[in-house]
Amino acid sequence: MLRAVRRLREEFRFNGYVHMKVIPGADQALIDRAGLWADRVSVNIELPTDKSLRLLAPGKTKATVLGPMSRLARKISASREERGVILSSPVYAPAGQSTQLIIGATPETDREIIKLSEALYDKMRLKRVYYSAFVPVSKDSRLPRWRNRRCCASTSLSGRLAAALLRLHGRRAAG
Repeated sequence: MLRAVRRLREEFRFNGYVHMKVIPGADQALIDRAGLWADRVSVNIELPTDKSLRLLAPGKTKATVLGPMSRLARKISASREERGVILSSPVYAPAGQSTQLIIGATPETDREIIKLSEALYDKMRLKRVYYSAFVPVSKDSRLPRWRNRRCCASTSLSGRLAAALLRLHGRRAAG
């Protein structure tokens, strides 16, 4: 992926938007290079709690997701500081970083999801937390039943609530 994006930038002079995803557990050197070629870099957190990750995404842990996010946040911040002193310094991930949460697959409440999102915005300096509704594609017993309204509808973050959170965050960041 990095070679392809580098070629796009250097050989083909592509100056359009490039968004790269970092896979938890990826080599740190690869993560460091991703932000040099991409406009935005993201690490998908997928699920709101470590318990949910263990259940539905056992290959991921909170630490394996937050580690690369933290590293990206530090690199983005350092790049901005350096550009304040040396204008010719390369810009690292100029559009920042984002993440994605799957909502409704596990029983976390809106409050837990909002607390996590707010912490990610504040501590990791994310530009956006994307919310995706859970849609079952298999009948795995660990997954909630689609028609189980109590699990999948009432505890999931609604689109209106997500929009309100984003507006709130935007106002705070601008003020």
